[in-house]
Amino acid sequence: MIRSRRNPRIAELARLHRARHRRRTGKTLLEGPHLLGEAVAAGGDLSEVLALPTDEETRNLCDREGIPLTLVNDQVLSRVADTKNPRGPVAVLNIPRHETGRRNVIWLLVSDPGNCGALIRTASAFGWDVAMGNKAVDPWAPKVLRAAAGGHFGLTITDARQPPSQAMVVAAVPRGGLQLSEMAGRLDRERRWWLVIGDEAGGIPFDLEDRVDLWCSIPMSGCVESLNAAVAGAIICHHLSRLPLR
Repeated sequence: MIRSRRNPRIAELARLHRARHRRRTGKTLLEGPHLLGEAVAAGGDLSEVLALPTDEETRNLCDREGIPLTLVNDQVLSRVADTKNPRGPVAVLNIPRHETGRRNVIWLLVSDPGNCGALIRTASAFGWDVAMGNKAVDPWAPKVLRAAAGGHFGLTITDARQPPSQAMVVAAVPRGGLQLSEMAGRLDRERRWWLVIGDEAGGIPFDLEDRVDLWCSIPMSGCVESLNAAVAGAIICHHLSRLPLR
């Protein structure tokens, strides 16, 4: 059992809250029984789990799955956890390296962890993959993982400065684009679709606008100026998913 917050092993794990350290080590942290269970069910590569001595559920899971378990006290758990009053467990995940798949893609340019996680969850729910654009938030940050609630384990996540040349790029804008009901006749079903969701503050960067094949907007009858990026992405992704693909 580790009892000291200054333990070198604990200090090393705490550094995984930094994106640079996650990239260097290829590891990240999963917090809570739900994410741990989702990772195990998906065959995630877990190198270690930290849990309180009273956490019998996690102990049994690790025994059953053959995952190394380290017992810690409340103070140690609070150092590696990302939430304010953690109850654990905290697992160390080896980040999977994905190749680009054949499914449609949500291309994320968002910097907010909550929006990113919600959109990853949306993509997973509708059978899409995710690509992360330049300057987007790290999709493997603990806050993003919690917001996605296990969505990471049902899709592939890759980095992409640009969509592939053969993809059809659809971009969401608050107004001025095609209404969703008008999109069916304009979509090329022989190509993969890349739905790009920009940051709420900046939208789609100017240097990417020439790459967009189809601009779309969600009709709104209320007085709000625009929808949250995650909400807009979910509505459009759901609409596209209902259309016959090929």
